[in-house]
Amino acid sequence: MTGRRAYSAVDRQRVRQAFIDAGRRILIEQGAGAMSMRHIAARAGYSPGSIYQYFPDHRALLVAIREFDMNAATDAMEACALATVDPVRRVRSVFLAAACYWLAHPDHFDVLFAGSRERVALCTPEGLPFGRSQSVIRSLALYRRVVDEFLESLPCRPIETTLAMDSLIAATHGVIAFPRVTPSMPWSSTAAMVEIVLDALLNQWIRDADDACKGKY
Repeated sequence: MTGRRAYSAVDRQRVRQAFIDAGRRILIEQGAGAMSMRHIAARAGYSPGSIYQYFPDHRALLVAIREFDMNAATDAMEACALATVDPVRRVRSVFLAAACYWLAHPDHFDVLFAGSRERVALCTPEGLPFGRSQSVIRSLALYRRVVDEFLESLPCRPIETTLAMDSLIAATHGVIAFPRVTPSMPWSSTAAMVEIVLDALLNQWIRDADDACKGKY
């Protein structure tokens, strides 16, 4: 009986993931307007009624897609954070891990970050905007921790933690996003551009900290 329950749980997770993957593909290829529950179920290879055993409506599925994608990226970032001891190398490796994940999964990036300011805000089943969901909070907490540890390792703090974190996130995501919305332009390697931008910010803060301690500011 125990083995049967375990198999059932694994099987349900597999089916749930199939709906998430199908919903993401439809969202990327055809837009949110095409995301009917019937269409998603058919794309996943299941009967229309089966999807309601996992998601009450398409908005719940949209939340699940975003949660899965955000958590997967954060998993990759956390692995890098655990594998790197030096605070300077760690903050760099975590932001590079995020960039590498998004570049390897551009559909995940587009679902989470692409779109106009006018699109309807997505809320969790608890009524929270997705930006305040546990998956986003988890990601931001990791960013904040590695940035704060980096700044704490410097002889003086050249910048406040939140401003540094926000700047690194915006710079990294901006470098990824802009070539994606202007694909007709001949861009340099996005990964290389991310490294240059990250190194420019981090090295500037290191210099600023050294200068501040030497009394140049």
